[in-house]
Amino acid sequence: MSKSDDVSIWLPIYIGEMLAMTTRLNTEQIGALYLLMMDYWKNGAIPYDYKIISAIIGLSLNKTKTFIALILDLGIFEKSNDRLISSYLDEKKQTATTNKKVKSERARKGALARWNKNEQDEDSLSNAQASDYECSSNANDMLEECPSSLSSSNNSTLSQAPLKIEPIKYWKAPSLIKINELLKKSSASFSLDLKAYEAHLSKFKNYYSEQEQLNRPIVTEERRQDVLTNWIINDRQYQSKSNKKGASDAKAHTTKARQSNAFDQASSYVEQTQQDVDRFFDHVPCTA
Repeated sequence: MSKSDDVSIWLPIYIGEMLAMTTRLNTEQIGALYLLMMDYWKNGAIPYDYKIISAIIGLSLNKTKTFIALILDLGIFEKSNDRLISSYLDEKKQTATTNKKVKSERARKGALARWNKNEQDEDSLSNAQASDYECSSNANDMLEECPSSLSSSNNSTLSQAPLKIEPIKYWKAPSLIKINELLKKSSASFSLDLKAYEAHLSKFKNYYSEQEQLNRPIVTEERRQDVLTNWIINDRQYQSKSNKKGASDAKAHTTKARQSNAFDQASSYVEQTQQDVDRFFDHVPCTA
C-alpha cells in the first residue's frame, strides 16, 4: 500500500453500531476495547499473549483474561493461529482505503478538467497536465493531514452511490429458522420464537432507518445479518437485566412491607400491655 493509500492514522467509529456491540462490557472494558482496536488498526494482527495484550490495554492479567473472553464471544475479534484478528476491522479498513482512492482520483480528474477548460492548445494542455500532477499530490497531502474531511467524504460517497439492496425498513430479514442458526453460530444460549423475533426486528429496523437518514446505512446483506444477530443478543441481555431489576425491586418492596407490618404489630402489643399495667395500678389501694 502506498503512503497516499494509508488510512492507519484514523479509525472510523459508527456510534450506533458500537453501542449495540458493547452492551456486555463495562466502562473500563470499553476503553480497553478501543485501545486494542487502535493497536490492531495501526499494526495488524496481535499476538495471543496475555502479557502483550495487558500492556496494550492497561489492565491486569486477570482482568485481561476476562476481557479477551468477552470480546471473542462478541465476535469483535477472533483467535487465529495464536494471534488476535478482527474481520470487522479488516472490512472497515478495506472500505476506508477504497474510499480514499476514490477521493484522490476525483481530485485528480477535477484538476485536469479545470486545466483543460482554460488551456486549449497543445502546449498549454501539456503544462496543465504537469500542474494537474502537482495539484493531485497536494490533494493527497491534504487527505493525510485532515482525516475529518475524508470521514465526511465517506458519508458523501455512500449517499451518492445507489444502495445495492433496498432500504432497511423494506428489507426482507432472515427467516426465524435462519436467525436461530445465526444466533447459534454466535454462541448465543437461547433461541427465539416468532413473537420475540418480530419484536427485536421491529426495534432494529426503526433504529437503522434513522441511521440511513443520517447517511450511515448498512449496505450489504451479510453485514445486515451480522448486525441484526448482535442486536438481538444485546437486546435480549438488556431485557434480562431489566427483568431481574424489576423482580429485585418487587422483592425488596415486599420485605419492607413485611418488616413494617411486624413493627406495627409489636408497637400495638407494647401499647396494649402498658394500658393493662396502668389499669392494674389504678385499682391497687394506696397503703402510704
